[in-house]
This record gives sequence, C-alpha cells and structure tokens, in this order.
Amino acid sequence: MEAARNPVLIWLLQHYFTDPVEIIRSEVLGRGRIHDTYLVHHRNRPPLVVQRLNRSVFPDPICVAENVALVGEHLVRRCTDRTDDFRVLRTLPARDGSSCVLSPAGEIWRILEYIDALPVPPALIGAPHAFEVGRILGCFHQLLSDFDAVHLCRPLPGFHDLPGYCRDYERVLVHFPHRRSGDLLACCTLVDRRLGSASVFAEALARGDLVERVVHGDPKGDNVLFDRQADRAVALVDLDTVSLGVVPYDLGDCLRSLCNPAGERPTERNRISFDLGLCRRLLTGYHASGALLTDGERHYLYQGVRLVTFELGLRFLTDYLAENRYFRVVHPEDNLRRALVQFELLQVIEKQQAAIESLVDEIWR
Repeated sequence: MEAARNPVLIWLLQHYFTDPVEIIRSEVLGRGRIHDTYLVHHRNRPPLVVQRLNRSVFPDPICVAENVALVGEHLVRRCTDRTDDFRVLRTLPARDGSSCVLSPAGEIWRILEYIDALPVPPALIGAPHAFEVGRILGCFHQLLSDFDAVHLCRPLPGFHDLPGYCRDYERVLVHFPHRRSGDLLACCTLVDRRLGSASVFAEALARGDLVERVVHGDPKGDNVLFDRQADRAVALVDLDTVSLGVVPYDLGDCLRSLCNPAGERPTERNRISFDLGLCRRLLTGYHASGALLTDGERHYLYQGVRLVTFELGLRFLTDYLAENRYFRVVHPEDNLRRALVQFELLQVIEKQQAAIESLVDEIWR
C-alpha cells in the first residue's frame, strides 16, 4: 500500500480525524489469512492498525466490527483496577462514533489501536511461553465473565458447530467427483468411527452440565502477543470470533494449537505429538490467572481438546472434498494433508486421555 498518496487511506483517515494526518509509511502487519491488515505510521501520532474486513468469510462484517468494539471497551473498563499488564486491542471510533466505515467501493474498513508487542513463533514456544498463553487466556475469560452477551451477534453462524460440520462432510462426500486415494479413505474411515461423538457438547448443554459463556473462539498461539523485553504475554488479539461458546472448547483449541510442537504442516507426520509438559504448563497458567472453571467445564476439558482437533481435521477434509472453497491452498492436496495432520494429532490425544484428565484433576484439586 503506497501510504502517503493512497486515496483510500486518505479517505479513511478523514472519517476518523478532523486535523490533517501526515502519513509517513504503511506496511503489511501480521500473518493473518482473512483480513487485509496494515500498520500505518504517522507524524506526531502513534501508529494505527488499519483493516479491510473480509466479506467472503464474515457474512456481516459490520456486526463483527461492533462485537470487537463492545468487547474491547468492556475489557478496558475491567482492566482499570488490575495490577498486571493486560493490554487491549481497542477499536478507534470514527468521527460519527461508528466502529467501522463503508467505502464508496462497498468495502468495510476499521482502525484499531496498535499494541507494540510480538507473537512468539510456534517453533519457539516452550514451557514459560505455554504458561503465559494459558494465563492470558484465563485473564480474558475472567474479564469477560460479567459481559452481557445479549449485545453480541454471532460473527460466524455455524462456527464450532461440530454436528453441523459432520452433516456438511456427509453431504460433500457423496458428490466427490475424483478417485478416492489411500489417504482420503483413511481419513474417511477415521471420521466415520467418530461421528457418533459429535454431539457431546450439545448434549451436555441440554442437560445443564455446561453453560455457554463468552469465549475467544480462536485462541491459538499466533493470537497471543508477548512483551518485547520479557517472556510475558500482554494481549490476546484477533477478537473477530468472540461469541458465546463453551470454555472447554476454547481452552481445548488453545491446547491443540500449542501442545503439538510440530505445528499444523509438519514435513514428517511421525513428528506430530501432544506434549504433556506443555499441556501442564498451559493449564497451570490458566489456573494461576484466577479464572474459575465449573465442575462440568473441568470434566469436559479432555473432550474439548479431542473434539476441537477432530473438528479442525473434519473442516480441512470437507473443504478438500468440496475442492478447496474455504481454506487457502497452494496445492490441491493441501487441505487433505492438513486433515491428515489433525487426525494424527487426534489419535495421539485419544491415547493420552487418562494422562490429560489426571493433569486436570491435579491442577484443580
């Protein structure tokens, strides 16, 4: 983006500031795969995060922008009495008070305050970082425990609806036009054996064993920012998926993303693992935050790790069967390979059920 003369950027800033803003430069920010995000540097003004929201992923981007603004303001209010350094990615209101603006081309833009901190690359995540990731997620859940979710819309209808994803899979499988390879048949066999457990959380909610609370929705390691000078987490960002959900799924997704040091695209599948040491440190950090878990949430934590891993593998597999309509790919087989990684991780997690449940009991006893 050519900053100083970019007409869209100049138009956008005029909707936020009455005084002239002298732009020095802009640069692409982060590794996000959904929105177009830029860090814009100004003269005599702090840097700002400028985003063009992706309409093809979020059917109602204005609703998403309003969600993030509401949650951000609540976090700011709750943080005033805290002694720890929890930073909030605040939405900057436009001059008319709105959380975003609509361009003449029909694009949705917003501006966020910049947090000068860094994500830790997944390959470098260790025990201290895992503790901090757990702690910051616990702080996030705790700070939003009194947020009135009636003000939130559903940013992604059907998101984390595992029974719905299962129905999608069965529908596209029937119409898959190509020969089924050995890897695809292995994935389908694994999925078919687990379809019966897809409704575990829906049934627990119906019985009252669990209740929905405000959750992040995508608390992977990439969305945790660390202080540049210390191994201390200071922010949980990318709040576009914040919605009502179950905490074991949210915490389980965090464990899934951090406790497999091989990552989501390992070159060798035999490197895939679920590191119980990292699991212990992350759960210890969550507990140290002061966040409270109900008996039901603790009981279903293992199922959260297991089912969210199954869900992600199933979504990759379904997208492969649908010829890669959702997740970006370089090679046509990318989503099948991603599914194989998650299903390998799933089987590792299932073999360690007793150990994971024992860790939960030990930390919360």
